[in-house]
Amino acid sequence: ALQSSQPQSDAAIIASVTAMSPNAGEVAKGKELKTAGCSSILVKHACCGDGEDLEYATFVVKELSSKASSSFAFSGLTGSANGHFGGVAASGEVTWRRMTTPTTATD
Repeated sequence: ALQSSQPQSDAAIIASVTAMSPNAGEVAKGKELKTAGCSSILVKHACCGDGEDLEYATFVVKELSSKASSSFAFSGLTGSANGHFGGVAASGEVTWRRMTTPTTATD
């Protein structure tokens, strides 16, 4: 585990997390690693050539680079967009299609 008390240097510390983890675990782990001193986070398998690449990449970059609280956040969106009327944020956790569709891809 990284220690946040590491002396500052010119070295780049890079860590990786796995994309589309349950409950956006890659975001929580990435923020934890960033706090511990990582200068870059690699999100493994974030892009695989399907229709969710852009949407997921936008989501994960925004979440990992946001300084806002992940447990208490306002989106500023209207009710239809923020989930009050069954929009995109209604269910809480995002379910990515590629995680529910069987594939033949391997690591």
